[in-house]
Amino acid sequence: MASGVVIGTLIGTCFALGWAIAGLQGLPSRWRAIVFALALLVSASIGAAVLWRGRSAHALAPSGSFDGAIYGWEVILESLAIVIAVVALRKSALSDYIMPTVAFIVGAHFFGLAQAMAFGSGRVFDWIGSIVCISAASILFARALSFLSLPQTIALTGFSCAIILWASALSTLI
Repeated sequence: MASGVVIGTLIGTCFALGWAIAGLQGLPSRWRAIVFALALLVSASIGAAVLWRGRSAHALAPSGSFDGAIYGWEVILESLAIVIAVVALRKSALSDYIMPTVAFIVGAHFFGLAQAMAFGSGRVFDWIGSIVCISAASILFARALSFLSLPQTIALTGFSCAIILWASALSTLI
């Protein structure tokens, strides 16, 4: 496995753990420790498997190119969009929508990653972005219709993003 793929997969696995930790805030306190331990175990296991396979002689995913300028602009735009969205939602008394909105912005950033990094076909980033955006939009819609409580919104957003990122990390092992 190319070193760029290993690094990217490990970064994605760390972000998955971050999303899981964010999702914990929507769970009853009695479940948080056990779910945190499970999320940590999943992330550590995936990370270890990626590192182990990355050291093997068999390249599982071909390395591609990296355009630092596109990546830099993409990260700047993503960060700016998140700050603007959080400020606007707070000022509009719509704080319940912050987490899924941030998830949508993060999902959209994967389309920029597809342009900046082309590991293999590079289309994996389009798939990740599409699934995260669809998930976040569905959660926003469900919250707007009061189908989800705020804790459910937080948990569903955090864990759906975590699962998507874990699945994408696992896909590099196949």
